[in-house]
Amino acid sequence: MADPDDEFADLAELASVSGVAEPLRASRQVVRTADGQETAAIRWDTADGREARITYLHGLGIDAHSFDATALAVGAPAVALDLPGHGRSAWREDADYGAAATAPTVLAALDALAVPPGIVVGHSLGAILAARLAAAAPERVTGLVLVDMSPDFAQRAVERIARALETEEPFADLEQVVDRAVAARVGDDRTVLRREARHTTVLGADGRLVRRHHFPHLPAGRTSSVGRFADAWPDLEALDVPVLLVRGDRGYVSPKMHAQFTARLPDAEVVTVAARHAVQNQAPRELAAAIRAWAGRHGLLHPIEEPSPGASDRR
Repeated sequence: MADPDDEFADLAELASVSGVAEPLRASRQVVRTADGQETAAIRWDTADGREARITYLHGLGIDAHSFDATALAVGAPAVALDLPGHGRSAWREDADYGAAATAPTVLAALDALAVPPGIVVGHSLGAILAARLAAAAPERVTGLVLVDMSPDFAQRAVERIARALETEEPFADLEQVVDRAVAARVGDDRTVLRREARHTTVLGADGRLVRRHHFPHLPAGRTSSVGRFADAWPDLEALDVPVLLVRGDRGYVSPKMHAQFTARLPDAEVVTVAARHAVQNQAPRELAAAIRAWAGRHGLLHPIEEPSPGASDRR
């Protein structure tokens, strides 16, 4: 029987729900880089020990587990990082979580984890960070997948989300976490939201649940920074690798932003799926199918790993 405290205890069930008969194996790793920062990661491995060719970077206020279902559905060896200040990774003293500030730590962590060049998949803040990584270390990135984020996303909305995370009150229980997420229109599948809540919260000293990430723990009067998302445009426009944008039809990349994105990056591919902003949680099989098809067209996974029988390739 699985240990109830094991963060991976429900992966077999998650794989079964996703139609994956032979799921990847997950393990937790933590590395310390030269800047003194600890970065936590989930490593997704196959039985034959192939190298990880995908790196997953989550969005603001969540953690590496948000890509669990997608990683299982893609079926390729991968590493999913807890971004600085999130999950089990260290908090920055300056509370600067913008891409320019965190990219050096993330690149150093990928070196420490011995992750070879490959595809980088980033959601939301992770998408902006992915663009920065690709620009700063082009030799590391063979293809870029942006999940429901464009640099044209309004900066005032970015700041509003960060301030909301900073002022979030502790929770009585997981159901209250889910209730707030539903009210905020984060999603409507309570099972998915409950799983996310379990991974993104920890029991506080007063017996209530608090978020693992840094934002609600800042000293009084302090605020965080998540950088200017528009700064990602020069990074993206300078790239010489295939780019895929997967947007939710009810997500943050509006039809207008979609049009602006394709005008500025005419060679990029865009796939729209039925989901809100957290596409990797709400439509993981569709996201995985889009990644696999795009990677196959560009020869980015050698050879392209076939999903286990029963896995969906719907687009």
